[in-house]
Amino acid sequence: MSASKRIAFAVGVSWLSRAVSILANLFLMPILFRYMGKEELGLWFLLGNSQAFLSLLGMGIAPTLTRHIALAKGKSGADPNVELSPESQQHIADLVATGRIILQWLAVGVFFIAWASGYGLISQLELKEVSPQTVFWAWTLMCGGYAVGVWVSYLNCWLAGIGYVGWDSLITTVISILTIVANITAVLLGGGLLELSVIFVLSSLIPRIAIWGFIVWKQPGLLAYKGKWNYENARLLIKPSLYWWLTDLGAFLILRTDAYFIALLRGTEDIPSYQAAYQLVANLYILAISFGKASSVFISQAWQAGNLSTVQRLTLKNAKIGLSIMAAGVAFLSFNGQEVLELWLGSGNFIGNGVIMVFCIMLTLEVQHVILATCSRATEDEKYVASALSAGVLNIIFTWYLIRPLGLIGVALGTMLAQMLTNNWYAVYRPLTRLKISWKLYVNEVIIMVLTLGISCAIASGIWQHILLGLNLDNFIIFIGGSALICSLFLWGTFWQCILDINQRHYLEIRGKKIIKLLPIFPVRPKSKEN
Repeated sequence: MSASKRIAFAVGVSWLSRAVSILANLFLMPILFRYMGKEELGLWFLLGNSQAFLSLLGMGIAPTLTRHIALAKGKSGADPNVELSPESQQHIADLVATGRIILQWLAVGVFFIAWASGYGLISQLELKEVSPQTVFWAWTLMCGGYAVGVWVSYLNCWLAGIGYVGWDSLITTVISILTIVANITAVLLGGGLLELSVIFVLSSLIPRIAIWGFIVWKQPGLLAYKGKWNYENARLLIKPSLYWWLTDLGAFLILRTDAYFIALLRGTEDIPSYQAAYQLVANLYILAISFGKASSVFISQAWQAGNLSTVQRLTLKNAKIGLSIMAAGVAFLSFNGQEVLELWLGSGNFIGNGVIMVFCIMLTLEVQHVILATCSRATEDEKYVASALSAGVLNIIFTWYLIRPLGLIGVALGTMLAQMLTNNWYAVYRPLTRLKISWKLYVNEVIIMVLTLGISCAIASGIWQHILLGLNLDNFIIFIGGSALICSLFLWGTFWQCILDINQRHYLEIRGKKIIKLLPIFPVRPKSKEN
């Protein structure tokens, strides 16, 4: 399977996973809002948001291990189907063995550090409806589950590093469907924070077992690689892992601390509405960066093989795809954000157009620098610590001073301003320089295309809204559905004309014609024989 097809598979699985999550939330979120108290629901969002904090305790070992495995494979060649040389096989085996031992010891520290940190935060909250003991037990379960997940995460690194991207996400998607069903059942039966935490722990552990089973079933040859602890490999893993961790720490301070400020300064009751509005825009963000995440291992292999043109081509294509998705999505939400949230969660849960628009601007700029930085970091470029930590510190300062006079919009503005002053420019400048992509080329091929798409979608959505208002039609379904269709058509047109190459268009044309022939839209009746 070629790199393009593997990336497409991984992205398809990623989008399927996100679609499942979105559809599940369409059912789960209203049930949570209706059957759980606001304080308990706010605590659940707070604990869920803390998973980003727990991921920090992985110290960046897993993504660095994945990258080093990909670089080791790249020594045999840039082709994803290349036969590994004996040297590459032994190097990969030693990396896996070394990474497994590091992660085992790290998992023990993760549990105790996470639990103690959570205890400190929870003890500061003024709880009225939920007992502190329930919250502590829920947090203990989540910490234990995550620690075990860190312990066996080398399996994910192993699969992804040698090019089998997407399979772990496919397994996780299946488990996620079962998890959502379990969550809905638990809440409808009267369960609360503790029951949801138990389900969360199980949903974290089962995919790891399934991934091991997949390796044994589908790729038993991977288990034949006998590796051992290698001090030099450990040393080479630790330094970039530390840089990765510090960069992720900055990202956590930027994007994951809002709920803590809201809980401490305004109460947990405001978290659900804020989190729901953020999640609405974050869905676009996750879809937009999926291509960059999926292609990173292939960029590593191409970089190691000295194929710079492939690295540049994948980077530009990732930027085009990600920013195009955001442009069309932001245009849609600009006219339909309130309607979508009220249709989803019911009236009274809309946080305001100002917050939605701040999220749209912030996450669009975030998509750009995350995609470019991901492609550059795939080449062992970990030079984003200073900008990430600066952004995190600025976010805390801005949010602390803006939340009191401006409320929830001040929280969102604090994050956006911190990003604009740091990552939004540096994490664009640095990757383009390292990967030798000229600014003129980037502006001509990416920025102009994205601006044209966004403006076109906004104008068309505005016209559609004007037409409906002129006809006195205020049906949510017609209003939202028409605008979504318009933006989707513009997005698809941009993909077809500006992103897909001639071979990809030809392939899709052939596949489309085959699908159309299978659809009984215009059934042909056989002619009757005349006697």
